Amino acid sequence: MILSQLKGKDTKLTTSKIKSYLTPQWLLTFAILFLAVITGISSAGFFENKGAAILTLLSVIYVFIQGAKRYSWKSIIIFLCLAFVFGNLYENMSIATGFPFGNYYYTSSLGPKLIYTPIFINVAYFQMAYITWNLSSALLGSYSNKLKGTLIFIQPIIASFLMILWDIVIDPWSSTISHAWRWENGGAYFGVPFSNYLGWFLCVFSIFFSFAIYTYYFQKDEITDIVKTGNYWVQLIIIYNSWLVLIIIRALNTSILQKVFDLGGQYWLTKQLYEVGALFGLCSMVPLSLLCLFNFQKTK
Repeated sequence: MILSQLKGKDTKLTTSKIKSYLTPQWLLTFAILFLAVITGISSAGFFENKGAAILTLLSVIYVFIQGAKRYSWKSIIIFLCLAFVFGNLYENMSIATGFPFGNYYYTSSLGPKLIYTPIFINVAYFQMAYITWNLSSALLGSYSNKLKGTLIFIQPIIASFLMILWDIVIDPWSSTISHAWRWENGGAYFGVPFSNYLGWFLCVFSIFFSFAIYTYYFQKDEITDIVKTGNYWVQLIIIYNSWLVLIIIRALNTSILQKVFDLGGQYWLTKQLYEVGALFGLCSMVPLSLLCLFNFQKTK
């Protein structure tokens, strides 16, 4: 009798646990990770050309759902507007003048443009900016929706570096290999110039600092329920590192004989380009992600 009751209880717990992984947020997270693997494996065809774009769009949907739960629909739309405005401003300015990223241009592969910059790029800014913004709060142990004091400056700085780490991992693939954009004079980091990352810091810091000011004036000093759940942080970390998974798989299945040229006339071995991105991500994105989880568990 007791044994049957225990079995019934275990079955209920198992069913409940399974259901907890069938929420839209978890399904999106699994889909993003699965798509990263498929895109990493694909060397030609649909996923080779469109996999990263679909991955980004799924991440955008996830961010809208979670951002509305944490901050409100109004606030997540404001975050989107900040990412779109600053992203488009700095990108177009750099394409026209060389400041702040350097001299480059976008090819037609990313779709319609607003002036010189594909609209898709600003959407990509939005999804990763939200993820790194949240991860920076976990690193700092700052879970309130309202930032105060030195956190108004410190959290945007930390979030900016987290986003730059992601860009360092994917940029050579996106530009030098995929030619979504082309650097006119190439660059030391596998065809990408150092100025790109200085420009990135200026651009994303502008987004984060503006949102930090917004939270100070318009958000309540409260920790929303979603931030208190481990699922929220695990999902963010999986999505953040899904791009690294893609690059690692590419590093493992790319032939050593493949090479690619940048516009500066320098050629690079494609496999080594992927390997450097994978190594960098494993030594930066992964340990910082684990630290986020550790800090959350310690606070909890």
